[in-house]
Amino acid sequence: MATTATKGMRGIHLFWWLSGFFAVMIAVNAVFLYSALSSFPGEEVKNSYVLGLDYNREVERRREQDALGWSAEVGLADASDRRLIVRMLGADQAPLTGLAVVANVHVAGEAQATTVDLAEMSPGEYAAQIAAPAKARVETQVSARRRNEDVAVFKAAKTLVMP
Repeated sequence: MATTATKGMRGIHLFWWLSGFFAVMIAVNAVFLYSALSSFPGEEVKNSYVLGLDYNREVERRREQDALGWSAEVGLADASDRRLIVRMLGADQAPLTGLAVVANVHVAGEAQATTVDLAEMSPGEYAAQIAAPAKARVETQVSARRRNEDVAVFKAAKTLVMP
């Protein structure tokens, strides 16, 4: 009766298995880390440190905004058009007219955000063309102020996904 001798698992095999496992784990983590850091700049707002110091003023601004009762609907005109539309409604759900509306638009993966002035197309409806590629994630921050004032009385944010 002939038998074949097998050497089985030896220490060198275990070493190479563990080394390979950790090499794959490190490579995958490096890819995820690079992807995360290159797609998001890391700051929601400019001067976040100063905003943190000025937190009480921001809380008061939000209270004043809530007291107004205004709301905004932010979206795209249609799938093929890159026109940002903001509908401003008052506390009584009536369109708000005569506002100066500005949108800060940040396309995911790009370093800089762009600021766009929206024009009033119909009562309470403000629109502007934005430059965004197809199938992109776009962060928008909309602010509205009365035309005779310098300070924004309403701010809203919305994430849009370009078709």
